[in-house]
Amino acid sequence: MLDNLDNLEILTTVCNYITDLLDEAGTEHGEITGADALNAVGLNSLLLARLLIQLELELGVDPFGDGELVIADVRTVGALADAYAKASGEAEVRA
Repeated sequence: MLDNLDNLEILTTVCNYITDLLDEAGTEHGEITGADALNAVGLNSLLLARLLIQLELELGVDPFGDGELVIADVRTVGALADAYAKASGEAEVRA
């Protein structure tokens, strides 16, 4: 859960889950950072859906649940981490 995670840990968690999903899918990739565009890291729509489910379960928040933010508005890995940080009451993550 998010209770004991700081902003950098949230970003690290997001990057680690993306890396794990890409590895599982056999998709070649470099190091995933907050500056990487979500549409360029190699996630297809199914992997993105799985990522969001895993993050919600791990972090205990859903930044898209209230409808104010939609995943299509999130452009980078860092922005995705920011969304989870904001949903948890943390300040934005700076990648």
